[in-house]
Amino acid sequence: MGSERGGTNYSLTEIFAIKFVLADILIIAVLLFAGPLYALAITALLVVSVFLVWYLTQRVGPVGTDTTDSSRSDRERDPVTKLQDRYAAGELSDAEFEAKLERLIDANERADAAGIETADLELERSE
Repeated sequence: MGSERGGTNYSLTEIFAIKFVLADILIIAVLLFAGPLYALAITALLVVSVFLVWYLTQRVGPVGTDTTDSSRSDRERDPVTKLQDRYAAGELSDAEFEAKLERLIDANERADAAGIETADLELERSE
């Protein structure tokens, strides 16, 4: 896969495979030229680095995503937050805001009573 910058985006599996191949080459070279103790030390460092990379990728998420952006996009998908943003921007009057909010609450209560999951539903029509 190519990116806009002309580089290649590797998956996490590909990165680990490349890392293991390079680590094997390095360990064999150290074993041949420096001795078994150095090779054992380098192997331990490489194993620790693999676990560190895995831990950081699990904690941070995929490369190129920002956790603040993802939380912001979750908030933007929330219909109540959209209403609040529109109200704060002056697009809605008090009466319009309250009427739309009441409609969202009623729709959510009806969906809950019917056993429908509303997390992914868009409850407000775009205007």
